[in-house]
Amino acid sequence: MSKVIKVFNNELEMGLRILVILEIVYPKSYDIEMINYYDYFILHTKDIGGDESLHADVPNRYGELSVKRELIRNTTKLLLSRGLIDVEYSQRGIEYKASETTSPFLVNLEEEYTEKLKENAAWVHNKFKIYSFDDLNKFVMDNKNKWGTENPYCTIGLIDE
Repeated sequence: MSKVIKVFNNELEMGLRILVILEIVYPKSYDIEMINYYDYFILHTKDIGGDESLHADVPNRYGELSVKRELIRNTTKLLLSRGLIDVEYSQRGIEYKASETTSPFLVNLEEEYTEKLKENAAWVHNKFKIYSFDDLNKFVMDNKNKWGTENPYCTIGLIDE
């Protein structure tokens, strides 16, 4: 029996990013969608007026916002089971926040990628900390067409040949 192991966009990679996000916004708690937005922003800072993005500006990158929700849900379950994040139930719904073990866990990670994630997360939070969910959602909707949406000329010559 063989199991496919994802190298990219797996629970471990997403878990690191969620921990970084929740640590930087602490004591706030965020739902899946806010985590999703922040995850996109810390990876694609250039799309929101920052310096060079951490991940490549690939075509159709805006689609990451739709495909990562399930990964985020699964990853939050994993992080909760390990005590690395806490869950909060409120009138707004289910939200997640850094636990007492989030910072001690992250302090031991000093790789260049992790340090850049932390730097980007701090920059993103500084930029959006006063935004409500509705404000952030409007920002995303107003800008999504600039964020690597499909270019129609990419298929010229591939259709109707």
